Amino acid sequence: MTSSNDRNMRRVTFRRVTTLTSLAALAAAGTVTTAAGQGGSAGVADDGTLVIAQLQAEGEGQAIEGEGEGGEGTAASLEGDVAFLHDIGFMEGHIRAGLALYRAGDRAAAVTHMGHPIKEKYDAVAERLERLGEGHQRDLIVALAEAAEAGAEPSEIEAQAEAVFGEFAEVRERFPAADRLAALVALTRTAAEEYAEALGEGRVSDLHEYQDAWGFLQAVAAEARALGESGSQAVHEAAEEILEQLGATEAAFGNLQGEGAFEADPSILYGAAARMELAALALADDASAEGVRAEGEGEGD
Repeated sequence: MTSSNDRNMRRVTFRRVTTLTSLAALAAAGTVTTAAGQGGSAGVADDGTLVIAQLQAEGEGQAIEGEGEGGEGTAASLEGDVAFLHDIGFMEGHIRAGLALYRAGDRAAAVTHMGHPIKEKYDAVAERLERLGEGHQRDLIVALAEAAEAGAEPSEIEAQAEAVFGEFAEVRERFPAADRLAALVALTRTAAEEYAEALGEGRVSDLHEYQDAWGFLQAVAAEARALGESGSQAVHEAAEEILEQLGATEAAFGNLQGEGAFEADPSILYGAAARMELAALALADDASAEGVRAEGEGEGD
């Protein structure tokens, strides 16, 4: 028999939060506090996943483990500027993977990766790029893919790729640092999803997805280094935290062919993303982030 005291007891459930938006919403609602209290508490689990301990009355609904993980979960959940910046990074990640493979002599795989920005993502950003006066980026990416397919010298491929990266950097500079960092968290989580899909029976079974994950993290690193040069101390510290967490993901990778000694464990990437998210959330609450914006585009334009 259940007593009235049992019915009125409150229990703690744990929610794994996989987007900055969901965590911010919980904080705004008073669900998250910095220490255990009436609303609950936030922390990082042993596997690195961000966990919210939330007090709930019995019958209020069950927590969802791994919400948003796998497949296209992260990308599909993004909106506005963060979605746009994530997609720019997604394209850059493919090109970075392709460039590394081209240098290593795996031309066939390189051509595939360099063709994916147009095939998989460009349509999603085309209209926004046109409004920003950056519609020429399509031509640059197509020219790069064609040069790779034609077997151009590695030095030529590298020069063309660097030109594309420079164009992407100019676009990002139009956006506030908080959105840029949130996009890096999202891209890291996308890398984790791709990495998880690459594994089968504890080994790399889909080399392309494995290379995608590696390339996305290279794009995150490049953007974090750029943000680290910001004049804002808060932005610099957040960028340094992201770079530190990226260092931890190196344990999950061998060489570009999925060979060597490494830990085939997606939680390494998911854990890094969760810790990055804490840094990004702290910056979002810091007024100094608003000072890091280049002239050209207003927020939400």
